[in-house]
Amino acid sequence: MRLRIGFVGLGTIGEPIANNLRKAGHDLTVWNRTPSKAAHIVSKGGKLAGSARECATGRDLVITCVSDEKALDTVLEGPDGVLEALRDGDVLVDMSTAGVRAARSVSERAAARGAGFVACPVLGSRSAAEQAQLVLVAGGPAVARERARPALHAVSARIFELEDAAQAALMKLCVNAIGGAMITGFGEALALGQAGGVPVAKLVEVLQASSFHSPLYLMKGELVERRDWAPRFAIALAEKDQRLAQEAAADLGAKTPVNDTVRRVFADAAQSGRADKDIAAVAELFFEWVAKT
Repeated sequence: MRLRIGFVGLGTIGEPIANNLRKAGHDLTVWNRTPSKAAHIVSKGGKLAGSARECATGRDLVITCVSDEKALDTVLEGPDGVLEALRDGDVLVDMSTAGVRAARSVSERAAARGAGFVACPVLGSRSAAEQAQLVLVAGGPAVARERARPALHAVSARIFELEDAAQAALMKLCVNAIGGAMITGFGEALALGQAGGVPVAKLVEVLQASSFHSPLYLMKGELVERRDWAPRFAIALAEKDQRLAQEAAADLGAKTPVNDTVRRVFADAAQSGRADKDIAAVAELFFEWVAKT
């Protein structure tokens, strides 16, 4: 089914998602705060809107994909925002990691205009997005999910569907809380080993032979060895996700001492000038701390 899609937000993950929608044959209109980021898609037949509202007007499906809950509110609200364009029966899909509170709020605001809302956070890197191999967690009313499904299949390898937008948002935060704990513990252990003369490559090799092996450790271990901190997933965004997990925990009355520690490590890494580096660079922070002792 060919859909008329409005896509707002052409960042690290958004641009390849939108491009895959174009390649799948959908009628694609895009908008981004920095218009130059739309150049490739427009050169291949996509259309560039003059505002988020214009991008969302008269579409079968509107998709947003931005950095956090504040950026989401910016593109949704105001006279030129997405919400102004929504009409009865429209469907809005948010692929951002914006948290549980945002999922509930956007769902209510869309419903007030007669539109359905699907929270659909993304699991995967830019590389996975480019190859249409993302894992998606889509939560929202069945009718809205059905409308969105052809587009979501075009950009993903697997989709998990839930009835509740807030639960989809929470699922993403839980997964990223686990990932944050893994990469933080990994970096700490690499620094401990290096302090005692254990080479990073050898520690990773032994770890991968153990019952604790993970593709994450292999992939990020190679980056640590090369000191390659180009952002596949930036520390600033990882810290934001831990913050949103803490926010959700506070609302639910859950205790998250591990998440609290992980967030402090990410915050320290960001404050040390590593905010835009890959999360593997938390190892560099631990190496730095060891060197100072």
